[in-house]
Order: sequence, then structure tokens, then C-alpha cells
Amino acid sequence: MGLAVVTVASGGLPVVDVTAIAPRTGTPVTEATNGYGVPVTKVVGKPGMPVVFETIGVAAAFTAWDVATVANVTLSGNNLIATNTGTTSADQGARIAASKSAGKFYLEATRLSIPASGNYGIGIATIASSYTTFGNTAVTGNLIRIPAGTLWDDGSATGITIATFNQNDTVGIAVDIDNRRIWFRKSPAGVWNQSGTSNPATNTEGVPLRGTGAMIPVCVFGGTGGTSGNSISVNSGASVFSGAVPAGFTSGWPA
Repeated sequence: MGLAVVTVASGGLPVVDVTAIAPRTGTPVTEATNGYGVPVTKVVGKPGMPVVFETIGVAAAFTAWDVATVANVTLSGNNLIATNTGTTSADQGARIAASKSAGKFYLEATRLSIPASGNYGIGIATIASSYTTFGNTAVTGNLIRIPAGTLWDDGSATGITIATFNQNDTVGIAVDIDNRRIWFRKSPAGVWNQSGTSNPATNTEGVPLRGTGAMIPVCVFGGTGGTSGNSISVNSGASVFSGAVPAGFTSGWPA
């Protein structure tokens, strides 16, 4: 006999989320909340046996580079890859349209090419920032520099060098907008912010997020970043991350 399908709307049945997405396994849920952000409409179980949760609905959508706001880059791979066109303009970059004014989020970015020269990076900025403010050093927010890996904070070098990034290397970014802090690491298991004691899960040794208001992930090309072929891809949660998501952080940057 197949599994019985029972609606939750009448209430009274224990519902436990046993989906594969950590850390929700075994977490009690209600018909109004679950790991995918959609209403729980059904539970599945056998008569007389514990009822387990089954998500019915559409999984949360995740973000990509915004085609409407790119400057001197081309997008590919479902708009997840930003590639510089080779312009000498200082206005070079891409951003994610969905801004966040609260919450904690984890995302990753990967360096896909190694031209002969280029100064480019991935980071977080306020929504009021323009690509012209990024350039070589000035950024309203935080920006990790690739390939040198130097973390620039609102136009000033922090002294933190995450790592030297080679082709196909990935950086993990933990953004805590609630506490206005950010952490970077070389994925999958590099130390956060070049410190063995830095930890986003405990709000330890995070670099301050400058500026006020909502924040957005950005991909920028500055200085000699105009070299054609510089490219960075973003993983905002649509694919499996190479590194573990810090405890208490949302997996990805939802739309």
C-alpha cells in the first residue's frame, strides 16, 4: 500500500521537516513555514506511523547578475558569468538586482579566467554605489581583490590578504547585514579573513560593512581590469556550494 497523503490545514498532526537541505532535518515546522518559503500543503505518512513533511510548491528562486545594470561586461551561463569586454572605461562591472537590508547570507564566486593582466574582484556594496566608485581602491562596501586577494574596505586596504586566486578558484563570502560585518575565505575550507579565530557564525572578527542601507553583491573590474576576458561567476544558491554555509546564515542570496 502506498503512502497516505494527509492535508495539514485541519491541524493537529505533528509535522517534521526531513528534507535534505541542512540544517533543517528533524526541525518541527508549521503549515505556514518551511525551508523553501512556500506553504506546507501536505504531509506524507502511513496510518499509525509518524507523519513526515513533504514540500509541495516551487523552490525559492536565486539571483544572478542583473542584465539591466551591467557596464562594459557581457553575461553568459544564465547570467551567472560576467566577462569584461576590454574597454578602458572605469565603469566596468555587474551587480545583483536583489538588495537586502537585513539578514545573513552566504554566496560564492569563482575566477574563470587569467588574462595577462587585470585588477578585478567580488564584493558587497551599498545600492547607491556606482561602478565608477570602485576603480582601483574606492568602494562603498567591501571588495576582495583578485588575483592579489587584498580586501579593500571603503577605499582603504584592510591589510587582510585572503589568498592568491588562480583559475577556477572560489571565494566564499559571508555577509551579516544585521551586524554590518563581512567575511571572506578561499573555498572550500580556507580560514575566514586570514585569521584562525575569525568566525561569521559567532560574529567574530568580521570586517565592517561601510555605508548605510541595503546591500548588493557586485563584480567589478578596475584599473587594468579592462583586459578583455576577465571573468567571474557567481553562485548565489542555485548550485551546491563548495564550502559549508556558516551556522545561522541563509544558504545563498535569494531573489
